[in-house]
Amino acid sequence: MNAIFSHEETNTKRQREFDYLKGGFMLFIYLIHAFQATMSTEDSITQWIYMFATMSGAAIFIFVMGIGTVYSRNATPVGMAKSGVRMVVYQYLNNLVYVIALLIPYPFVSGNLTETGRDNFKYLIEVYPQYINIFFITGIIYFVLALLKKLNMNIAGYVIIGAAVSVIAPFLFGKPVNAPALGYIMKLLIGDAEFVSFTPLYFLSYAMFGVAFGKILRHVKDKTKFYGILAVPSIVAVIVWWALAFRKYGSDLSQMYVAFSEAYPQPGPWHVAASMAHIFIFAIVFFFIERIRRKDGKLREPKNPVAKQILYYSEHISKYYALHIIVYFIALGINGYESFQSYQCWLLALLSILVTEIIVRGYNMLQAKDTV
Repeated sequence: MNAIFSHEETNTKRQREFDYLKGGFMLFIYLIHAFQATMSTEDSITQWIYMFATMSGAAIFIFVMGIGTVYSRNATPVGMAKSGVRMVVYQYLNNLVYVIALLIPYPFVSGNLTETGRDNFKYLIEVYPQYINIFFITGIIYFVLALLKKLNMNIAGYVIIGAAVSVIAPFLFGKPVNAPALGYIMKLLIGDAEFVSFTPLYFLSYAMFGVAFGKILRHVKDKTKFYGILAVPSIVAVIVWWALAFRKYGSDLSQMYVAFSEAYPQPGPWHVAASMAHIFIFAIVFFFIERIRRKDGKLREPKNPVAKQILYYSEHISKYYALHIIVYFIALGINGYESFQSYQCWLLALLSILVTEIIVRGYNMLQAKDTV
């Protein structure tokens, strides 16, 4: 172990494999949300992609966020608390923009709406002002991490809390609190509601494990050997997970899809463990691809345009995530708030990629000029 780990913090530079991991997943988000945001039925290919994605998905962002608090120079308790406030505010500002996007087409299509279209429009307008998604859960988790940072929690403490939360979460989920204001707040944190996509309760585990892993990673002096060892149990866990899944559901894709869809926002301890194994494998693959590319061992910006774009997604992930749904909502409204066919959703995903790219790149260029 002395050949792999060091008492001193030697691995303190950017961990590029997690940038690739986070940025690469944005492409899955574009496709999956093209179906979900437009209330369309996924085709079999998208269902397979979605089931595969549920084994990492939002967990990637929360896990990498946990690692980021270890590697960031500004990750003080106060700094993380401010980040928490900022992310919660982002959530509700994002919700406001979503509602505006839904409303923009309405005056032009209202006279021709079917009963289904009207019902969909009413449902979406009721849900999205209160919508809870990745921004909100990230904000709440930042508050928890700020507190633990203030308490100087050690690695073992983060692991224990993460494991405990994964076990306890299913027992707490949806428990009613009979107090009007407090009850509503608790519903956002641990509750079950139409407007709650993810709850901080379930995803706190990934953040805890992310912090613990980040702290360990800083002491790794030979990442090649470290990841080589880590790959073995991770691969075994992934094989076991999918073997058990196929043993239980066989070739019944629809039943497996429903089960994975339900477990994704509410992962139990075994699901959390399997998700972590998937995340480790993806990160390890990116690490070795990057290592092969480095001829002299030095980390450089990639010349490959695909790799550069993935890193750009990672760097500006919040902007892409906030903007991409807007394209789908406007398209849904133009279509009379009715679902699309499968091929149309794939085309919408491509359209969203192009539109968000223009907006994000344009905004960043204007911002860069203002700071010069």
